[in-house]
Amino acid sequence: MEKRPHLKLLKASLLFFLALNTSAQEWDLTASKNINQQPVSQAVDFQGNIYLGFADGRLSKYGPDGEFLQNFSLSNNSAISLIDAQNNLKPFLFYFDNQTITILDRFSTIPKIYHLANFGVEFGMMACPAPDGDIWVIENNPQRLNKVNLLRKSTVIEAQISLGNTIRMMQAYQNFLFVADEKGIHFFDQFGGFVRSIEIEDLLNFHIKDGNLVVFTRKEMLSFSLSKSTVQNKINLPELPFQAAFKMEEGYLFVENKRLSFFKAVLKN
Repeated sequence: MEKRPHLKLLKASLLFFLALNTSAQEWDLTASKNINQQPVSQAVDFQGNIYLGFADGRLSKYGPDGEFLQNFSLSNNSAISLIDAQNNLKPFLFYFDNQTITILDRFSTIPKIYHLANFGVEFGMMACPAPDGDIWVIENNPQRLNKVNLLRKSTVIEAQISLGNTIRMMQAYQNFLFVADEKGIHFFDQFGGFVRSIEIEDLLNFHIKDGNLVVFTRKEMLSFSLSKSTVQNKINLPELPFQAAFKMEEGYLFVENKRLSFFKAVLKN
């Protein structure tokens, strides 16, 4: 992916919008739930349910209040690298270590397991589901963005990209595919074409909430409009040793080492 001249303008516009849309607030801890093990991946579905993936391959589901709901019995004993729960009837799991995808099914006790090698992918850096049921995979060496069809076991889209080796997560939503790395978030269209990038320092994770792209860094939450990549809101976050965070229906969830912490932001007068 070549250097784009409009990135400097986009970064300058981002700083301008941040200055106008920064909210001053205090943080109230409303609930805290201990968990037995540090998660290595996490996601929240549209109902606010929380999914935590662990290094031993275990997946646990919690309610929006942090109450434990269930463990999923999985045969894979490697770390869950990515969880996508946008379709909470069929949560999607990517395992980097053994290059497999697992799709759970609410109506079946047997998960569907796919090996990336069966789709001609030699080494997948990251994978996520597409809205149409296909799978997006970032393949390395050479780096390509592939869209594969699970039923036909064929590649339907292949695009050369250049993002480096620091990809942290990816998620598809409507006509966009978002890929996050140490430099920020990169937008691709539904055909795998590069659209634009937003430079964000110290990015931890992002998710889609109410049609906006919500991004968390070590110190801030940024909410972006998808159509123009403009900042709708910025909030300074509490000083916590969290590894990921999510905007919930009421307040915010912070995933810490072995704890789920729930906070509400109270605007200062």
